[in-house]
Amino acid sequence: MRRSIAFVGLAAMLATAGCGGNPAATAGTPAPAAPSAPAVVSPPAGQGPASSATASSAPAAASSAPAAAASPSTGGPTPPQPGRPCTSAELTAQITSWDGAMGSQIANIQLANASAAACLLQGTPQLQLVDAAGRVLIDSKTQGAAGLAHVSPGDKTWTIEPLGRITTMVRVANYCGAAKPSLPTTVALILPLDGGRIVAKANAAGIAPGCLGSPGDAGTIQMNGWAP
Repeated sequence: MRRSIAFVGLAAMLATAGCGGNPAATAGTPAPAAPSAPAVVSPPAGQGPASSATASSAPAAASSAPAAAASPSTGGPTPPQPGRPCTSAELTAQITSWDGAMGSQIANIQLANASAAACLLQGTPQLQLVDAAGRVLIDSKTQGAAGLAHVSPGDKTWTIEPLGRITTMVRVANYCGAAKPSLPTTVALILPLDGGRIVAKANAAGIAPGCLGSPGDAGTIQMNGWAP
């Protein structure tokens, strides 16, 4: 009787174990999967909604940059255009009077702009005393580099308007040449900056200054600068 009760108890225990943990039954009936949470893509560190908006607007700003760069600048004054040097083709010259004594003569010379446009005059011309036959009696080039046409640092620039005038005084001294000058004498000016040569219209008082040196001396001719 006791064996029967023990057997029945053991059978009941086995039946209970079989109902609670059959591996085959568990594998054949998969458990329903839990619903997945939506993926969250975080912005890079340091960027929030405001940063994202700024980043999205950057391409538009960049695309507008070339158009802004292409627009011509309107700020500031226009640089002045350089002036045009006067040339002998547009200037006229005349000797208005002579002053002085036998050994030194001073010619008062006037230049006028006969063209329709303003031009610039600057520097010191090469000077020549010329007789009525066109012979050069005294030439400033014999006095070295200072006697050639040149513009020195600090030389004033003169603007000569159409019909405008400018004056200078030229002193000549010590003509000791062998040739007897044809009168009246005049003065020729070779302008700086390849401006050409102008022969002033003679004044009846033009003479050659007397020789105060030795025969054959070159003599001197100098200008006193420009004046209105």
